[in-house]
Amino acid sequence: MNRTVEILIHGFAFGGRAVGRDPQGKVCFVRGAVPGETVQVRLTADKKNYSEGILSGVTAVSPVRFTPECPNPCPGCSYTHVPYEMELEWKQRQFRSFAEKARLRSNPQVFLRDPMGAPTRTGWRSKIRLSLDRFPDGGIQAGYRGEDNRTLIPVTDCPLAVPAIREALRSGQWRSLLKGNEKTITFRWTRPDGLRIYTDRGGSASIRDELDGFGIFETGESSFFQINPYMSGRLAGEVLDRVRSAAPALLAELYCGCGCFSILCTEHLPGLHAWGVELDPLAVQCAARNARCHGVAGRTGFEAGDSAEVFRKRYPQGLPPDSLLLADPPRAGLDPAALKLIARSGAKWILYVSCSPDTLFRDLRQLEDAGYRITGSRLLDLFPSTAHFESITVLASEK
Repeated sequence: MNRTVEILIHGFAFGGRAVGRDPQGKVCFVRGAVPGETVQVRLTADKKNYSEGILSGVTAVSPVRFTPECPNPCPGCSYTHVPYEMELEWKQRQFRSFAEKARLRSNPQVFLRDPMGAPTRTGWRSKIRLSLDRFPDGGIQAGYRGEDNRTLIPVTDCPLAVPAIREALRSGQWRSLLKGNEKTITFRWTRPDGLRIYTDRGGSASIRDELDGFGIFETGESSFFQINPYMSGRLAGEVLDRVRSAAPALLAELYCGCGCFSILCTEHLPGLHAWGVELDPLAVQCAARNARCHGVAGRTGFEAGDSAEVFRKRYPQGLPPDSLLLADPPRAGLDPAALKLIARSGAKWILYVSCSPDTLFRDLRQLEDAGYRITGSRLLDLFPSTAHFESITVLASEK
């Protein structure tokens, strides 16, 4: 595939690649172009209905294009060559497109809210994990995998990372931690504990992190915690606002991690009780300690295990009246068993926190079929400059 074609770019597709059409009208995806530009693309794949390629030149340059700060040609930074206003606009367009294509009973023009942008595009990432490649001469490189999931793109600096991580990358002193057979190395920074560096052989300790405006929470070194300290508190505030508006008697949380949402909601809503379930045992231990530290241990409870199995055992007849069910699943969305349980849980409200709009709207359609109506949904850009974003969606029972 060495053929080069000229493409007129008309937008950004979900995933961050620019999209346009060649002179024959076939759709083409290419990373690094800007809507409105005419570009030269060296094709790497030519399918029946679309093609993919690598940007080889720009015939007509967009006036909004600028040179990104990042020196790495990795696919993680999808929008660093355009203004942030354009990035946020296209992310909202992508979010709306998923909502419209899902063929929901709820009207996206009614339930979609304005997006919440990030205050900074760089210096926000508090955790990065790099792959390691070794060479016969003893040399070693750390970096991100390319789009083929094999090629290593060496990284000695990352403008998305917080300053402490950037300095550690530039110094290269992390090499002294390697013993010879590690596959990854992780850099994690928190305001309370500073920088930690560990390989895939470690990461079993606990660490303290902060939700801006809501205090300190303990979590596992390798456990999930939002990695944008400038936006994680805003996400938590959005969750609290929606739980406060619903005023439930019980908050049941699936995929609860170290318990942040359940704990901060019970802390700010004195009449609320909360229960959460999480697969990661260390995160559940941290959740119990966090509840004690925040003074809500008497109104919260956490269990370790598969969300669907534990939920079924605890609430075999469904949730009590006036309950709100909160789910914050991984990018794959709700697993089928959990989705079925949620659909027939009897929850008066469902609050769905998602990091992937494709799986979100797939699941929302099934929840609508079970008798729920979407009352609001909002994009929050927790991952500026990248193709990813977070969202919060509220559903109310129509039964």
